[in-house]
Amino acid sequence: MIYNDRKAMDPDKKNCLIKKLLNNNISVRELIELRPEINEFDLSEIIQHIYDLNLEQVRKIAALAPVMAKVDALKNSQRNTRFIKKVKNNFRKHTAKHNGLKNRVVVVEGDSWFNYPILLSDVIDWVAMEENMAVYSLASGGDWLMNMLSAKKYVEQLSTLQPDVFIISGGGNDLVGNRRIAAMVTHKGDSNEFENSAFAKYLYQNATNPPDKPEDFKRGTQFISKDFYALLAFFQLQYYFIINGILTGGKGKGENGKFPGIQVITQGYDYAIPNDKKIAGYNPLKWYRLFARTFLGHGGWLKTPLQLRGIYDPEDQRKIVYAMIYLFNEMMIDIGRVFSEMLGENRVFHIDSRGSVGKNGWTDELHPLPQHFKKTAAAFIHCINNPNKNGSAVIEVVKQQEGGQK
Repeated sequence: MIYNDRKAMDPDKKNCLIKKLLNNNISVRELIELRPEINEFDLSEIIQHIYDLNLEQVRKIAALAPVMAKVDALKNSQRNTRFIKKVKNNFRKHTAKHNGLKNRVVVVEGDSWFNYPILLSDVIDWVAMEENMAVYSLASGGDWLMNMLSAKKYVEQLSTLQPDVFIISGGGNDLVGNRRIAAMVTHKGDSNEFENSAFAKYLYQNATNPPDKPEDFKRGTQFISKDFYALLAFFQLQYYFIINGILTGGKGKGENGKFPGIQVITQGYDYAIPNDKKIAGYNPLKWYRLFARTFLGHGGWLKTPLQLRGIYDPEDQRKIVYAMIYLFNEMMIDIGRVFSEMLGENRVFHIDSRGSVGKNGWTDELHPLPQHFKKTAAAFIHCINNPNKNGSAVIEVVKQQEGGQK
């Protein structure tokens, strides 16, 4: 792939390609052509069409609930106070005493995998415990990727802090927030939209690893509508826009932007299981599971919307989410390949959590138990300390064995 100075695409052609994306009939070559042409206005227009809403409505449903926003802000305030204290103590001048590792300044943007809204250690809590890592957090539980992009808080902090690493997690809430997943499926189980999606088939055929359950993947795709595949391509446009701005200053070619040498790390969730079951009995050591399943929307993100759409079989529900999460991760891995080709080295790394939590490793419908957050954090820590610019850009979290932690 060659990245040279280019002329802007003809507006009519760009609009034509956007319509093709929305109709799930854009080719991979056309999506590649469209990627560097997309601007914030285009992204805003596309999301409105995918969600069948105007921009004000989209912003309203994507907005964080006031209570949630306050809890997120409190946790980030505590984190960032520790960050300031750490950095002021000559952090940037020294190598950490522990194992002689280099000190790393990290900026984090993301959702509830990075800022879980109760007293529970999430991925970033564990990363921030490392002696050689100073972590500044912008993450908010329930946040949408669209909000992260439009608010641009990460841009301001990248410029101010000039970090070594930028970590981002986003997209999950765009799909499951406000019961949106119900609009991405059909109850008949006879969809052929996967076969119509050149991009989804490209991701599947070029996957780092084929699905460990290919029949489950196939069955799941039979319920998925064209809107999910449009959203999948849209996610890549959003991530490309964010990462390209960081690494190349938006130039879309092999040049450093304002942050030379910065390492970008993404993550793509594990195979969540639609579930609305409450906790039987009370375990004081796992009080947070009862709290989460009672007050934080357990069942409302996945199971209830699928039931409302007429999909009642628990196995079909699980397989739908399995197929979606599989493709989302492969889309994120493909983004890393794009920038590896562009820059001639790995600067974008992906933490692949698929299969790491297991059937019984969940606090609630979307969030792992603390030990699984810790396991995912260990992959981030390894990646930060050992950036392999010419090797694999995918770090796999250790998979959970059958009969895992309940």
